[in-house]
Amino acid sequence: MKAADEIKRFFKNAAIETNPTKDREVLEQVLEACEGAMGTERVVEGSVWMMRSPITKVAAVAVIIIAIFIGINQFGSSIDGSSVAWAQQSLQALEKVEAIVYRQTAVRVRDYGQDDMGGGWETRYYAINAYRRDIYDKNGEITNTQWMLPNGKSNIKHEVSFKYRCYWDETKKHKSYYDGLMTHLRRYISFLDRASRIPGREFFDGKECVGFEISPGEYGDFTVTQPTYIWFDPETKLPARIERRGIQTEYDPSMKLTLIHDQFNYYAEVPANMFTPEIPQGFVNAHSDEIIARNKGELIYADVPQELCDEIVSALKEVQSAIYQGHLERTTADGDIHTYGPSDVYLARDAWREDSSKWETPQKKKWYRIEKENPDVTSVEFNERNFKLIETIVNFTNKTYSVATYEETSRHRHPMGRILFLASLVNQADRILENIEIEGIECFGVEVSAIKYGNNSPNDKHRMWFDMETKLPVRMEFEYWQPDGKSKSVRIRDYFQWDPELDKETFVPIIPEDFKLVHTSEK
Repeated sequence: MKAADEIKRFFKNAAIETNPTKDREVLEQVLEACEGAMGTERVVEGSVWMMRSPITKVAAVAVIIIAIFIGINQFGSSIDGSSVAWAQQSLQALEKVEAIVYRQTAVRVRDYGQDDMGGGWETRYYAINAYRRDIYDKNGEITNTQWMLPNGKSNIKHEVSFKYRCYWDETKKHKSYYDGLMTHLRRYISFLDRASRIPGREFFDGKECVGFEISPGEYGDFTVTQPTYIWFDPETKLPARIERRGIQTEYDPSMKLTLIHDQFNYYAEVPANMFTPEIPQGFVNAHSDEIIARNKGELIYADVPQELCDEIVSALKEVQSAIYQGHLERTTADGDIHTYGPSDVYLARDAWREDSSKWETPQKKKWYRIEKENPDVTSVEFNERNFKLIETIVNFTNKTYSVATYEETSRHRHPMGRILFLASLVNQADRILENIEIEGIECFGVEVSAIKYGNNSPNDKHRMWFDMETKLPVRMEFEYWQPDGKSKSVRIRDYFQWDPELDKETFVPIIPEDFKLVHTSEK
């Protein structure tokens, strides 16, 4: 079957249907999956991750339960005595605990560019008959608080959304989240003799902790799919930090996550008011989904096959180098069109370059070089201290150049990371575009509303066309309207060359002798 026929088969039965507004954030996917392992349900405004296949759902929950806590059960060497004695002391310490509090965060480990802490975090509270979760955004502002409290044979979930200034209640199936957590901890502590490695000691929250590494593999009836690390407080014999690394996300194929549980606090008695719901004055009694739906309206989805999206993402992840052209078109309220650029972009895994010009006159050249040390498998730095992005800008207009080094919170994202993210939205398409020929290449295309992720305007659109044979992008557009609603801009990427031969000199800054250094900095 020809590729063109294959694409037509994919789209033959394409249907349009309406769905409620559901943003998908990277961290939210993982947090929700972990909630399934604990018997709770993740609810965040405008964000629901759905696993459509029952088999997939069961498998995901099983993996998460195992991978988060398996490390506690497999320590290989004796510390202050035998591993059996250590396990007994840990179990005895757990028996005295009536409430557990810890923080959950995630590190975004990127295929291109810098790793970073992002997407916010949660503080979780467990007691015998109560559960609570405080959810924070990346700026440290609380967005939601949820309480799960017993109500006869069921539970009542009380939730407050600080972002949308509302609150609501829901009835949930009864389950003791505390018993579930403690069961897993006890189960895995009983296997302290199979750790693959002892990394040594690290300081967390001012405490020197003992760490254990669990390699992926089969452990009796359990399967560990990601490297898992556990650090214990030698004094209390209780977990102080748990890490799972290499978690793949559906939302952004250019990165994986490291999930971290830390800042553990153990209580022999449940603190007063820890699980007492509090409704701020002036908040309305309404579900946040209702408010989001009113703000966004109904979203439309075309029936784009998931396998097609997977093929596109897989093809892009094989790319080692690329060249494309970018330019901007602006349409005024009077209908006049102005074109800016173009800029030629050259990509490699650890570097990229942007050459901008006005007509044929060079304006600027920008070089970006990534210096990223791959940490040892037992390191807990996650590249945050091992990452540098060196930016060199040559300005041909005033004959100057600047050099800047960014660490930890670089604002520059590798262009391939952005391309991969946009390509992963294909299965979120509003509609399927007519097949067209671009530069002699037969292409299929989709249009995706930018409102389907983040807080974008419903009028902003992505349009993307892909080679029917290779599934690689041929043209990508982002159309966005100005606040006046009368003028718009379109950012365009086209003239793609995939895997061209680029020598090392492509990414080495060339500074003319008579150009003046005007700025150098580290950020």
